[in-house]
Formats: sequence, structure tokens, C-alpha cells
Amino acid sequence: MKTSLSKFLDAARWMAIPVLMGFLTYPVGRWLVRQWLTNEYYSHGMLVLLVSGYFAWQAQRQSSAPLAPADTALVFLAAGTGLYLLGETLIARYISALALILIAAGLIAFLRGWKKLQQMAFPLAYFVFAIPFPFVDGLAIKMGTLTAAWATLLVRVFGIAAVNEGNQITLPSCSLVVGAPCSGLRSLVALLALVAVWIYIARGSKLARAILLLTAIPLAALSNLLRITSLLWIAERWGVETALNYYHDFSGPIFFALAAAGLFATSWVLKCRDLRSDI
Repeated sequence: MKTSLSKFLDAARWMAIPVLMGFLTYPVGRWLVRQWLTNEYYSHGMLVLLVSGYFAWQAQRQSSAPLAPADTALVFLAAGTGLYLLGETLIARYISALALILIAAGLIAFLRGWKKLQQMAFPLAYFVFAIPFPFVDGLAIKMGTLTAAWATLLVRVFGIAAVNEGNQITLPSCSLVVGAPCSGLRSLVALLALVAVWIYIARGSKLARAILLLTAIPLAALSNLLRITSLLWIAERWGVETALNYYHDFSGPIFFALAAAGLFATSWVLKCRDLRSDI
């Protein structure tokens, strides 16, 4: 029989964990929310949080793994804590956010066991899609320049004399700039996040899932290239105002939907069709 003191200590130990996690999470969480609200590349962050939370809840609800606390998980906690302190010292909140994933993994294994951590692996790893990384802006600029070059070559097939210089495309009637928002990076991140969920919930071989994940990259690039090319064609045929004021905004979701359709068609060919029964 446990004494009142031992029960109190047990309760205090379990209460200390959310308090500690809350203390560590607050500054990073505030930074993440601000990024999700202001960074156009990570406006999907809240949705990623909800998806991660849902799959974590599902894993917890359907779990049949016995409790097997693992003291060796303290290595995860130590590494995560060290990484968190490094991120806060460097004022690099993306490092701190990654560290919180590592700390959470260590806590799960330490309190519930490695089997439980295995069940929670996807919800934890999926949250990486919600963390803004500093290299994104530079990558978007490079992708925009590459997209401009390929769109210029493609629009010439339609008989339009286009000239490319950097991320600027000069048509006979106007000039357009492929800015970072039109680089295709947002579509790529969103498509990767989508296919990651599908790979997790669908049945299929490891090879088929790997191929499906890699397929998202060319599909996102191709759909954005076709979108920019069609925008150039419309700008030359009906004017730049028609292209930018009307076609630009609604064409994004349309071409993303086409890329997603191509992704699911690929999934069908690879026989990643049926949903797992344990989700």
C-alpha cells in the first residue's frame, strides 16, 4: 500500500512534467505561432499541429503496449535539453523547436517505453513540417530563378518571344518577375506534408512509399512550372492585368489540386491504395 506521501510524490512527479514542458514550450510556441501567422511559407503550421495531435491521440487511444519505462531514454532527454539550450543561446528558435521534439521523444520512452515511442514516432516527426527553417528564403529565390528559366523556354513553344534574365521574364508586351512566393516552394512543402500523411495511413511496400514520397518533388515543380507558363501566355494574350488580377490567385489551388491528383494516381499505380486498419 502506498502511503499518502508516496502518492503525493507520484502526483507531483507527473505534474512536474507538463509544467516543465510548458516552461520550455512557451517561448518557442509563441515564436512558432507568430511565424505561422506571418510567414507565407508556413501558414500551414497550425494544420500540421492539429494533424500531429490527431495521430498522437489515435496512437494513445489504440495503444495496447504495456508500460516499460526505459532509463536509457535519459540520453534523449539530455541531448534534447542540450540542443534546446544551444538554440536559445544562439537565438535560433528552429533549433529549440527541433529540441522539443527530441525531449518529447525522450519523455515518452522514459515514462512509457520504447514501444510507445515507436507508436508516437510519426506524430512527433510530422511536426517538423511546421518548423520554419532559415534556409527557406534563399531556396525560394533559387527555385524562382530556375522556374523563370524553364517557363521562358516552355512559353517559346507557343510562339511567344520571351527573354529571361534571372527571375525576370520579358514578353513582347510586358515584363513579369517570378518572385519567391511563385517559386513553387509552398506547393512543394504542402505536397510533401500531404504525401507524408498518405504514406502513413496507406498500406504499401517500403519501396513504393519511398518512390511516392520522391514523386512529390517533380510533381510540385512541374505543376508550378505549368502554372507560371500559362500565366505568361495569358499575360501576352489578354494583358498583364488579367493575368495578375484574375488568373494569378485562383490558378494556384487549381494546379496544386492537379499535382495532388497526380500524386494519388501514382499511389494507385504503386498499389498504395488501401488504408491501414490500425489507424
